[in-house]
Amino acid sequence: MVETNASSIVSTQRSLSLLATVFVLTASEVVVAAIAGVGGLRLAVVSAAAAVFAVGYIATPTPCKCHYERSDLYPIITMIGAIVIAIVVTGGIASPMLAMLPAPFMMGWMMFNKSREAAVLALLVPMIFGTLLLVPALDLSHSGFVSLAAWSTLLSATLIARRIRRLFESLRTTRGSLDRVRNGALSDAESRRRGMEAMTTKLAHELKNPLAVIKSLVQLELRRTTDDKSKQRLEVVYSEAERMQALLKDYLSFARPTDDLHVSDLELSELMSEVGELLTGRAEAAGIELSVTGTGGALRADSRLLKEALVNVASNALEATPRGGSVDVTYHVGADGTSIVVRDTGIGMAPEVRERIGTPFFTTRDDGTGLGVVIARTAIRQHHGTLEYTSTPGIGTIATIAIPVLS
Repeated sequence: MVETNASSIVSTQRSLSLLATVFVLTASEVVVAAIAGVGGLRLAVVSAAAAVFAVGYIATPTPCKCHYERSDLYPIITMIGAIVIAIVVTGGIASPMLAMLPAPFMMGWMMFNKSREAAVLALLVPMIFGTLLLVPALDLSHSGFVSLAAWSTLLSATLIARRIRRLFESLRTTRGSLDRVRNGALSDAESRRRGMEAMTTKLAHELKNPLAVIKSLVQLELRRTTDDKSKQRLEVVYSEAERMQALLKDYLSFARPTDDLHVSDLELSELMSEVGELLTGRAEAAGIELSVTGTGGALRADSRLLKEALVNVASNALEATPRGGSVDVTYHVGADGTSIVVRDTGIGMAPEVRERIGTPFFTTRDDGTGLGVVIARTAIRQHHGTLEYTSTPGIGTIATIAIPVLS
């Protein structure tokens, strides 16, 4: 309530200030006209026209209004009519007050520049000037003509400038409001995202233990059962439980915060040897020839994250390669950093698939999660490196990892 009252008081003060300013300016025009030599009935007409002009200026809607009605054109027409009358009684086309005419037209253009009302204003221009050509000039002294013309020009420029300033003020206010709304929406969205991330991560952690118990019980029953049908069903349950466990593992790796990089000195050849040992059994079971070769060297990296990234990239290569194919992993440590290349003779990827690889939960495998490449790319980016894929359908895929020297 207090804020509303304060806003109302400020609005009233601004309105009174506008009234005072406009009436002072229009009154000054009358004074200058009198000094210039306009007198008698002509001066009375100019005074009345100036008052009507001031009322029209004040009644004109605020700039940057969302939508202008046809009735909003009436104050503009009133201003044009008042100033035309003042121009007629002070000399027509030769009137020193002619400089006031652009003010209402400029205001109207700012309001209706893309509407039918703008056409009405445009049609008024030749009509007004055609009429003013018929009016005889008023006999004013040279100094009087110059002073009234100069003041009319200054007054017109002042009114237009005030209107433009109000327009920019409205735009700034609107932009500020939009920025606050946008920042509030982004803050709310980020808060909800963090809440959902925390909840799903906790849920994934909570599901791991009962899932491990289910796997153990199913495995135990598999050993005991002698019925082929029951055994087949239990094998399906066990397989699905393993798939769920892999999905939870991938999700937890994906949801892990990305600011926990622990860099230390390590030997690349030792790390690659560990990766090869982890994948050899899987390659032999799949009937794929796996080779891990290269030139080792010391580098600074987080061994856990880098190892996890390499295993994910190489595992994807193995899964994309049919029996009888090969996966070659080569590595090199040089002055510019570390390069690791994984080549496979698999099915390859179409361009549209390659563009989407690394998108969370996008996968071409029925039992895949799409998180392996995401986890690998995130870990490599934490090392300020890159993971890029080139692929030819039916020939194979090349994954290139480049990691710069870390200080």
